[in-house]
Amino acid sequence: MKTPNLDALAQSGVRFDRAYSTQPVCGPARSCIFTGIYPHGTGSFTNSVPLWRGIKTIGEYLTPHGIHSAFIGKWHLDGGDYFGNGECPDSYDSAYWYDMRCYLEELSPEERVESRKKRSNSNKEVSEESTYAHRVVDRAIDFIEKNKDQDFFLTVSLDEPHGPYRCPEPYSSMYLGYKWPVTPDMKDRLENKPRLEKLWASGREKEDKENINISPSGLLGCNSYADYELGRVIDKINECAKDAMIVYTSDHGDALGSHSLNIKGPSVY
Repeated sequence: MKTPNLDALAQSGVRFDRAYSTQPVCGPARSCIFTGIYPHGTGSFTNSVPLWRGIKTIGEYLTPHGIHSAFIGKWHLDGGDYFGNGECPDSYDSAYWYDMRCYLEELSPEERVESRKKRSNSNKEVSEESTYAHRVVDRAIDFIEKNKDQDFFLTVSLDEPHGPYRCPEPYSSMYLGYKWPVTPDMKDRLENKPRLEKLWASGREKEDKENINISPSGLLGCNSYADYELGRVIDKINECAKDAMIVYTSDHGDALGSHSLNIKGPSVY
């Protein structure tokens, strides 16, 4: 998978090769990242469940100390659906708030449906300007340019590379035909494993493990696209705010056939 911008960031900084999600589900993991509290202490123990009243996120600690805080992108901590409710939380700059609900409101009904269609091949009709990642990054670049002379805390939270893996060329077709190497963990039939994992596997634990075919071209392409968009942010920081500290992380990963599982949720492999 080609991620030149993140590779360069790792080479010039500190890379943690043992990093663990506190809970492999979007909302709970994010609640930990932005509060410093384990999910069972934030109230957001599963998706679509909000933070408990009184639980503060990092912006609420920094803003009173004169640090301009903005959150641009996926939030997933307000108790709404996958897209959020469009409302800026306390202590963040509302002029830059842009969760996925804000994005949907910019689209026509037809475009909303189109934006959630799953694709597994070349997306020649998808433009860069139409993607959530690009619109998030445009706002991030504007924020950095206008606040480069003051202390700031900025979160740039992409939904990509989450499914449906919507991205423009050349990324959408970059990995067509690529077959994921079969590793020993993919042959795990979940014997003596928790029943929940077997339920989640939905029979995949019984498939022919010698002929596994996993071709995640959409996921890989969208990762490379996200790297391109994040590169735009990194370039602007290097231009305008060279003393800024950049932290790159994710809320969780994807099983991708490992241990007969897909997506995430029932285990912390």
